[in-house]
Amino acid sequence: MRKLLLALTLSVFATTHAAADELRLGFMSILSGPLGILGNAQKRGFDLAIEQLGGKVGGVPTKIFIADNKGNPGEAVQQAIKLVDRNKVQIVTGMAASHTTMASVKPLLARGVIVLGANAGPSPLAGKGCNKNLFITSFHNNQWDEAMGEYLTKKGVKRVYFMGMDYQAGWDHVKAAIGAFKGEKVAEVYTPLNQMDFSAELTQLRAAKPDAVFVFYVGPLAVAFIKQYTQAGLHKTIPIYSLGAFSDPLLYKAQGDAVMGIYMTEGWNTELDNEPNKRFVAAFRKKYGRDPTGYAARQYDAIMLLDAAIKQIGGKVDDKDALRASLRKADFKSIRGKFRFNTNQFPIQDIYIMQVAKRADGSMYQKLLGVAKSDIKDPDYINCKMK
Repeated sequence: MRKLLLALTLSVFATTHAAADELRLGFMSILSGPLGILGNAQKRGFDLAIEQLGGKVGGVPTKIFIADNKGNPGEAVQQAIKLVDRNKVQIVTGMAASHTTMASVKPLLARGVIVLGANAGPSPLAGKGCNKNLFITSFHNNQWDEAMGEYLTKKGVKRVYFMGMDYQAGWDHVKAAIGAFKGEKVAEVYTPLNQMDFSAELTQLRAAKPDAVFVFYVGPLAVAFIKQYTQAGLHKTIPIYSLGAFSDPLLYKAQGDAVMGIYMTEGWNTELDNEPNKRFVAAFRKKYGRDPTGYAARQYDAIMLLDAAIKQIGGKVDDKDALRASLRKADFKSIRGKFRFNTNQFPIQDIYIMQVAKRADGSMYQKLLGVAKSDIKDPDYINCKMK
C-alpha cells in the first residue's frame, strides 16, 4: 500500500511539472475610443509575433483572448476579471496606457496571473507597488524623459515650458523631464485627457517666451496640439521636444510637415543595427506596408521574451516559479539590443535620441541620432520589496 501511495504521489508531482498542452494568453489594450489607435498599433506587433511563432508561444499551442478596455479604468477592471474567471488565462500582456494598467493589474495580480506589460510604465508599480508576477518589458515612464531632460541641458537650452496630459503617465513623463533638466522651468501645465482645444494654453505659452517647450501628448491629442501650435505660428520661434509617441507612422499623415525636425527620445528605433530588429522591421513593412511604431515594437519584443522564457523551462507554463525565474533572466534576443530587468522587474535599457526627418523618397521617419543615455535604471526600484 505504501509503495502504491508513493507511486501515485510521484505521478502527481511529475504531472504538475509536465509541459502544458495549451497556453491561455490574454491580450488587453485600448482597442476603441479616442486612444484606440494606440492599442491597435500595439496589437499589430502582437499579431506579427504570434504569426511568426506559428501560433505556439514557447512551442506550446496558444489560445488567444482579446480584451478591449476602451481606455476606461472601470472597463479595464471588468475585462481583467473576465479574462481570468471566464477565459482562465495564465498570462496577460498588452497594457497600452498607465491609467488602465493601474486599474487592471490589481485584479489580475490578486488572482495570481502573470502580467507582461508591453507599453505603459506607471511609476507606482515600480516601487512599493511592485509584484513578483508583474513584468514591465517596455519602460518606466521616467526613462525617456530623464534622457530628454539631460539632452536639453547639454544643448544649452535655458528656459523650458512643460506640458502634458493630466493622468499618471503625463505626471510621470513631465516631472521626470523637469527633474533631469538643469535650466529654468518656466511652467508646468497639465490638460485633461479629452481636451482637444489648446488655444488658451498656447496663448499663455506665447506670453511666457520660453526657449523651448517639452510636451507629452499622444494619438489624436498630439495631432490637435501640433496643428494648433503651427497655426499659432509658435513652431517658428519655440522648438518642441517630446517622446517618440508624439510623432510616429500613425500620425505623420495627419500632422504633416509641422513635426519635421522635432527631437524625441525613445527606447527603440527602426534603424537599430541588430539582426532581430532588422528582421522585425522588414517583416512588419511587408505585412502592413509601413514602418512599425514603438507600440508594435515593444509588444513584439514582449512576446519574444515570453517565447524564449517558456522554451527555457520546457513548456511548463503552469510552473510559475520556474516561469518567473526564466522571465527575470531575459535571455532572449531583443530588438532593442541590450535588455535586462532590474530587481523590480522593470527594464534597464538604453534610451535613444531621434528626430523626425524625410527619406529620399519623401516618406517621414524617426531618424536615429544616437544614444541619449545608456543603461538607465528607474528611480523607484529602491522602494520595491519584492515578495
